[in-house]
Amino acid sequence: MASYTINCNSCGTANRIPAGKEGKSGRCGQCRTPLPPLYYQPQPLTKSNFDPFVASYPGTILAVFWAPW
Repeated sequence: MASYTINCNSCGTANRIPAGKEGKSGRCGQCRTPLPPLYYQPQPLTKSNFDPFVASYPGTILAVFWAPW
């Protein structure tokens, strides 16, 4: 199974996150500090869920905007 690595902002420990846990928060294996949820796949956001998602996500967000016109 694929996995991804997130470094803890508090202690710098690399934490392996299984791909099946995408979108779920975890804790650092060393210092137990909460880790932000990992999103490997793009998350489709709409007018109604964009602001709440951005306001609640503790990490960096890359947003790509697209319009059919």
